[in-house]
Amino acid sequence: MPDNPTTQKTEKIVTKLLTNTSRQYTESAHAEIFNRLIHTIRNFNLKAERTERFVLLLATAQVILAIAQIYLGFVQFR
Repeated sequence: MPDNPTTQKTEKIVTKLLTNTSRQYTESAHAEIFNRLIHTIRNFNLKAERTERFVLLLATAQVILAIAQIYLGFVQFR
């Protein structure tokens, strides 16, 4: 009986798939690889959302500082 793909490392699954003849293992391995891919993409999207919010916050701060600098420039030359 072949190993359970959910307990194997991705490299071992791929290596076994390249030499495998068992259809049951192949289908399980493909399902596990896609599950890992979906999980990786989901994690990437969550990290990208956090980064996007942070960059938006920095851009907002930059706009506020630019407005303050313009205001102080006008006040100083009055």
